[in-house]
Amino acid sequence: MGRWRSGAAGLVLGVWTALGCGGSGASTEAPLPEEEDPGSTPHPPTPPTLEPGDARWTVHSRTVGLQDAVAVASDGLGGSVLLGSTRPTSTPDASSTDTSGTALTLTHHDGAGQVLWTRSFVPEPSESGTAQAHAQLLAVSSEGELFIAGKLEGRLRLGETLITDSHFVAKLASDGTPRWARATGTVKALTPDIEGEVLVAHGRLVTRYDTRGTARWSQEMPALASASAVALDSDGGAVLAGQRPLSPVESIGFIARLSPVGEVYWELEVGPSAPSFTQVIFAADGGLRLAGDFQGTLHWGGTVLKPTCATESCSRATFVLAADAAGRPLWGHALATPTTGEPQGARLAADEGGGAAVLWRHGCGSELARLSPLGELSWQTPYVTQPCDESLRLRDITFLSGGDLLGTGVFSGTRALGGEEPFTSDDADVFLQRLVP
Repeated sequence: MGRWRSGAAGLVLGVWTALGCGGSGASTEAPLPEEEDPGSTPHPPTPPTLEPGDARWTVHSRTVGLQDAVAVASDGLGGSVLLGSTRPTSTPDASSTDTSGTALTLTHHDGAGQVLWTRSFVPEPSESGTAQAHAQLLAVSSEGELFIAGKLEGRLRLGETLITDSHFVAKLASDGTPRWARATGTVKALTPDIEGEVLVAHGRLVTRYDTRGTARWSQEMPALASASAVALDSDGGAVLAGQRPLSPVESIGFIARLSPVGEVYWELEVGPSAPSFTQVIFAADGGLRLAGDFQGTLHWGGTVLKPTCATESCSRATFVLAADAAGRPLWGHALATPTTGEPQGARLAADEGGGAAVLWRHGCGSELARLSPLGELSWQTPYVTQPCDESLRLRDITFLSGGDLLGTGVFSGTRALGGEEPFTSDDADVFLQRLVP
């Protein structure tokens, strides 16, 4: 606005001068400047008002190699921890003997997005010659300790433990220093407690590890094998969501609450169309939030969900379901994808007031939506590329202490990402963005 006023004043002065010089008897004296009140002070320009869904800031992590963001979690102090991976680009030197593969990366950011520390864990090749560390899950305890889970192809030393060609879970100090690691089955969920212990759902087992990584107990839960989404409470009980077959050609969705010894407290069928559950989380009040995608019709309490498609080619939709701690349905919402491509990989975050945020991927990028505590759509923001490709992808979201929403993703090329100045990646780079909720 200040620049517009300056330009306008110059234009008016130029017109006045031209008229004064060409008219008969016209005064050649310039008009006296207006006197300003000496007691007045100039007011700085009013900053733009941010609306829900707008970015407060965006930071870009420019590192050599192909980066990816996997998970982000609040540190409980206004900052965040980001779990990702880095893979070096191919070297033009054919004689190079560099055998480094995909490394795990952990980065701690403060509330303004500035990096506090970064840790990189680089695997070595095993007998197979492969060195790939695949990041999967991240959790932060109330004391700031970090827990990660992943899959390793190769060898990686974390603390005093050497993991070789296995799924694993690891505990790290609040500064990213490894404490211990354990080989596991495929990890589907991990939940730390206030005493520094952690519960892990892996394979067909739920195991509690103490502060030193010793397994205190392990309980077999065969139902884990059929669950695509799992959440664990601090006692070792579980919520499972997935599909089970009704016939060779028909399936139905299910949600079940299990005790720490595998006893079924309650179970719900979700259909008639079998949904694909991608995540289940606990809400602040002990209730549940579930996300995934479906085709056809879903009955949830008194609500009937159907895909709301922006294009005729759309056949599936993202859903969010809410239930109380006893499994009673509260609300459900189906979300539209305004571009081509079917939704997949929905991720959830719940706020302290009972609302939620959900992201999902599609053929042109990602979508991010905010839902109220009653399941109403508050806003929806696209992270897309035109013409359509997947060079911009939102990966995960979390709520920070204070209520703001934080998202992380990966991009290539040059992107504005909600900021005044565009960001340019070298290969594929990670971004972090704080949003008005």
